[in-house]
Amino acid sequence: MELKCPKIYQNGKYLAYGGNQEWFPGTFQRRAGCGSVTGTNIAVCEGLFSKEVKDPASISYESYLELMEEMYRYMTPGFMGYPLIGKFKKDFISFASGRGRELRAKSMFLPRDRQACLEFIKEGLYSGHPVALLIWRHSRKEFREDNWHWVTITGYDEEKRTLIWSNCGEREEIPEKVLLDDSARYYIGLVRFEEII
Repeated sequence: MELKCPKIYQNGKYLAYGGNQEWFPGTFQRRAGCGSVTGTNIAVCEGLFSKEVKDPASISYESYLELMEEMYRYMTPGFMGYPLIGKFKKDFISFASGRGRELRAKSMFLPRDRQACLEFIKEGLYSGHPVALLIWRHSRKEFREDNWHWVTITGYDEEKRTLIWSNCGEREEIPEKVLLDDSARYYIGLVRFEEII
């Protein structure tokens, strides 16, 4: 199961699977803008940019950067970045409300139960909603470059038992047992959104 993650093209050539904070013009934006990139990825998947995005499978780099800049105004990181689940929920709901959509957030923080965590992710994906993942601290070497960092979960491969996500414009597959390693020390958070009916 894999949702349609935004695909970005530059000069007619495929560039990225979701956005990349390295595209931001500002130094601090590039260092701490992962939350707003994840917000942008989710907003495109949820149709919140429907006027600007005609086809999520083919968006120009320039257009996507504009969307990221707009989201950054809502999800502006502070001195310590943006490692806050509650702020992510509040800012994204505020952004959606400004576009006429009333959403509610569901979240998990520090989930130590692997099955409950996977069910939360799969429930979102199978309902058509990507999941924001905050990797706050993780002792596995695979996350050495991705601590204090947001990624967008867009899929789950039941057969291989791997999570699929957008990380800095790359499509990555991570075994569930690596992210949710009982022998590792880690702090993670998960957020997804759904329409208020």
